[in-house]
Amino acid sequence: MELIKQIKNAEKQAKETVDQAKQDAATLLDEAKNQRADALKQAQQRRSEAIQTAVADAEKQGSQQVQELSQQGDSEVSALKEACSAKISVCVNNVVSHLQQAL
Repeated sequence: MELIKQIKNAEKQAKETVDQAKQDAATLLDEAKNQRADALKQAQQRRSEAIQTAVADAEKQGSQQVQELSQQGDSEVSALKEACSAKISVCVNNVVSHLQQAL
């Protein structure tokens, strides 16, 4: 009889140990899932921040390039006006001179 009690007690303890192991495994699995979800969320946040930073930098560089090109264009237009103003005067004088001679 005593041996049967010991066997039943050992079986009970084994079952409790298995049940506890299952609970521990489920807890560890949940913790791992939570950690993975947190890591994914953090990675997505860092990715989003990196994209926002890259976009802001690109906008800043684009704005600077537009400003530089605008200034360069204005300079070239001014240079062309200066270069042409003397020629325009000469042409106007020639046209006036021809008109006066034709009259």
